Amino acid sequence: MSDISSDTLAAGRGDQNGKVETSHHPKTDPKQDKKGYYGIPPIKHAHWTWQIPVYFWLGGITAGVALFTAVSKLVGKEDPAVTRLGRYFSVLSMMLSPVLLIWDLGRPERFLNMMRIWKLRSPMSNQSWSLVAYGNVSGILMLKQAAEDGFMGKGALPRLVARLVPDRVLQVLALPLALFIGSNTGTLLSATSVPIWARNWMLMGPTFLASGVSTGLSFISLVLNLLRTGRRDTHHTLQRAEKVMLLAETGLIVASLARMSRWGKPLYTGKVGALFIGGTLLGGIAAPLALLFSGNETRNKSMLTSVLVLLGGLAFRFALVLAGRKSADDPQAYFSFARGDNAPQPGDKI
Repeated sequence: MSDISSDTLAAGRGDQNGKVETSHHPKTDPKQDKKGYYGIPPIKHAHWTWQIPVYFWLGGITAGVALFTAVSKLVGKEDPAVTRLGRYFSVLSMMLSPVLLIWDLGRPERFLNMMRIWKLRSPMSNQSWSLVAYGNVSGILMLKQAAEDGFMGKGALPRLVARLVPDRVLQVLALPLALFIGSNTGTLLSATSVPIWARNWMLMGPTFLASGVSTGLSFISLVLNLLRTGRRDTHHTLQRAEKVMLLAETGLIVASLARMSRWGKPLYTGKVGALFIGGTLLGGIAAPLALLFSGNETRNKSMLTSVLVLLGGLAFRFALVLAGRKSADDPQAYFSFARGDNAPQPGDKI
């Protein structure tokens, strides 16, 4: 009974001393280094490629552009250059977003399958339908703009489109759709079992939206400066709005890190930490704020600020996605989160 067969030894389940080994149990396998659940991640991490963070980034910019365009029109300070940019960009972003999603999914029919039924409790279903709805509304607004700009030629049809399309009503309808797209990108992440995302379910949407509005304002400012267009008061308003949104984004990120607690460790360690701290916090928030609050406004300084904010917003989304992978691959993080350690504690600030 004490003999160990050669077959057992060949299979790696025993040694010459008769001690049974296993490649699973941490107490009997010397290769296991005190890992929980035998070192095997209990959940699968998201296998998203670069297309998804870019899609999140594009959705945020869309929300910011739509918000500034709509508010400017509603308060009577509409700038034709901003309105024109907003309408054309909205259609472009709504054309690129499904392409990025389908590219990542690998099969176009997967996206079409989500359009068979609207599931109110599914963030992905809500996102898909909001993309379609906002795409249609923004498409109609773009047609009106194209007719007014003369891109549809001269004739009865362009005049009819320019006169009959209720742009103010459609702008109001489009705004909540755009804001939902910008915030729901964060909600999509929090509606999972990944500890770092699920722990911060309450602030993920608002944080993504604040970051999206910041990048949207910077996008408008960058394009206006590149084309040397837009009224002077529009540029002043954009800079003031950028300051407010960057400060709001900073507050939400700080609150999110506090909320994530120890489950947020992947965000500030290793290569992900370098991307988040260097790319987002320092390059995308601290440096732009320093430029915005330093002296007189100049075109070059404004363009540099806009580029930094846009790159910081992109780095933020890549960092969150990559940190989610590390969080999902950590068995201890998942089990400590699942067994109730994530419940609010007396010392929690959030």
